[in-house]
Amino acid sequence: MKKHIFVNLLAVVLLLLTMAPAAFALEDKHIADGECGENLKWSLDGYTLTISGSGEMMDGCPWIEHMDRIEHVVLKDGVTTVGKEAFYKFDRLETIDFGDSLVEIGKRAFYGCEDLDYIHLPATFRTFGAEAFRECTNLKYVYCDGGMPRFNDSCLWTGEYISVFYRGNNVWPADAVQTLVHNFGGRLGIMMGSFEDSDLVNNFENQQKETEETEETEAETTEATTEATEETVPETTEAVVIMVTEPETLPTTAPTEAPTEATTQPTETTAAVTEETTAPITEPETTFDLELEETEAAEPVELPESKSWIGMVLIIGVLVFVLLGVLIFKLSSRKGGRYRRRK
Repeated sequence: MKKHIFVNLLAVVLLLLTMAPAAFALEDKHIADGECGENLKWSLDGYTLTISGSGEMMDGCPWIEHMDRIEHVVLKDGVTTVGKEAFYKFDRLETIDFGDSLVEIGKRAFYGCEDLDYIHLPATFRTFGAEAFRECTNLKYVYCDGGMPRFNDSCLWTGEYISVFYRGNNVWPADAVQTLVHNFGGRLGIMMGSFEDSDLVNNFENQQKETEETEETEAETTEATTEATEETVPETTEAVVIMVTEPETLPTTAPTEAPTEATTQPTETTAAVTEETTAPITEPETTFDLELEETEAAEPVELPESKSWIGMVLIIGVLVFVLLGVLIFKLSSRKGGRYRRRK
């Protein structure tokens, strides 16, 4: 009976090991898709929901089963509306790309999306639905590329101050702006500005430039160091190997008077040998660069963290499989011995 139990446990472990890589692979692959309008379709890849096609989005939330996964939403050109309560309380939603054709955002479409900190609306946009962005507590900036849209009841009410920017080529009427600020109790500021000139875009572009520059400089420095070491020190690799392998036999903290265990020569000769080996190496930085280049040449591809974690799971599963096999073998052998004694 125990033997059958252990066999079943082994089968369960093997099943889990085969399912683990597939589960982690879903993070970067297609998750689900469907229709969200007469001519609109949605697709969830990883953590990004993409809506494509043309026309109006239907009300409701056809992707409600994946609300804990969606972090980014992209509306392709041609999508004209966002349906009622389409992303109601999607608290993991961080960014929205509204495309170039959006006209209206439905009632409570993004109600309670707490991780949103800015929105950028195209020149075609005309209407905020009632409570469209209510309770979006981190929303601070709204950029409108077109004329002044219609602000329905509490569409931008977060309890905090929100800055709304319009472009200089589409100046909003002063009377309408004053009325809007008054209706929001002074928690809404309207001023001239564009998304391209905002700190959000500048910071993002600066980060991209810094990363590109650092990658270029690192590539140039590595190429320069390799050329310099090949031209000036053609035989330093042998000296590096000596310095790396010999400290295992030579003492590091003991005084120079005590001889080493691996050799019988006095300390004076060992000191002379160490001086001879260290003499040709004048630049320790070149040795470090050489070691780095050798390791990079030996291991050019680095696995992502998720794949390394999957490898650990597989190794643990194999070990569990081996241990359970040993236990089954011991139990079966013991039972066989008892039967022989009874006979």
